[in-house]
Amino acid sequence: MTGARPLPPRMAMVTTAHPWGDPRVFERELAACLGWGVEVHVFLPFREPPARADWSLDPRLVLHPLAVPAGRLRRFLLALGVWRALLRQGPFALVHFHDPELVPAMAVLALLRPETYTLYDIHEDLPLQLASKDYLPGWLRAPVARLGDCMLRAAGELFSGFAPATETIALDWPAARTRVVHNYPKAMFGEAAPRAFPDPNRIIYLGGLSRGRGIPLALAAVRRARTRLPGLRLELIGWVMDAETGLAIRAAEAEGWCRHLPRMGARAMLDWALGAGVGLVTLLPRPNYLQALPTKLFEYMAMGVPVLASDFPLWRQLVEGAAAGRVAAPDPEAVAEALVEMCSDPWRLKDYGAAGRAAYRARYRWEVEARNLRWHLLQAGLPLAP
Repeated sequence: MTGARPLPPRMAMVTTAHPWGDPRVFERELAACLGWGVEVHVFLPFREPPARADWSLDPRLVLHPLAVPAGRLRRFLLALGVWRALLRQGPFALVHFHDPELVPAMAVLALLRPETYTLYDIHEDLPLQLASKDYLPGWLRAPVARLGDCMLRAAGELFSGFAPATETIALDWPAARTRVVHNYPKAMFGEAAPRAFPDPNRIIYLGGLSRGRGIPLALAAVRRARTRLPGLRLELIGWVMDAETGLAIRAAEAEGWCRHLPRMGARAMLDWALGAGVGLVTLLPRPNYLQALPTKLFEYMAMGVPVLASDFPLWRQLVEGAAAGRVAAPDPEAVAEALVEMCSDPWRLKDYGAAGRAAYRARYRWEVEARNLRWHLLQAGLPLAP
């Protein structure tokens, strides 16, 4: 950390895009910082104080409301001014932020408070993410992606540390200030006893529900598979992210074989998901997804739920390397065929679930990954409990 002025042993965590309860931001990273004895001030948009969960009951957690923006433009404008809120409530030894639209505001903060350790938590490759956005006209995506790349290069000079979610993203950041923090599940997912046999008729999907994340594709695939296995049913848990997907879900619910559940806490989600026959990870082959590591993939493994994922090279290596399930081309016919083959063989489903669970225990646990986040807090000079 630069500068010599002593700072109080507290940190700030900032997001304008991730909802309260987001697994990476709050259930894992925030909970870890509180567990290390740090006073954490969280800045995020809300009107009413969000409900506390078991991971957020620590009295050292302080919530600061930001305005709730209506639309992407207002969210971006909100993000530009966040540095003022941090200056009013600061100083902080470390400011940990999660959204690319916060980069300009955090750059201002880094210039005004060079003694503060600014940590950029990078969930996705921003230029690839911008190049995939449906709300941008096609002709505008490449220039905006280049602008985002220039902005990040400048950020690499200003910020103190970087916490990318994958090794591929990490390649773009200064190695000496970077530690990869993977999106691996907490131990609680692996502690629950899986069912003796997964239910071959029960298919689930966890997370954001959108076209890009393959929900209309999954609905079409299950509808096709049901012509051969009419007992199949699909359960979706998460938040609807676009109108097209919402309409497709409601149509499937009206047919009687699909159920949509809202977001729920990790413990409730675990109790609900155990025993499913197949967990879907059917994202479309957009550039920002090809090298991503979806949390749901590892959560399925931890819970002993067999995986059916889009056939991207990285995901094929993970799923088939762990013998945790199958991959299929991200189109309705291929996914439907894979579903029929998997759900027609309960013994194979049992083997997939057991193998995925073993891989999680050996390699994919948050409790091992947290040490990379802890490294940044130590660099900021925060005194941490063991």
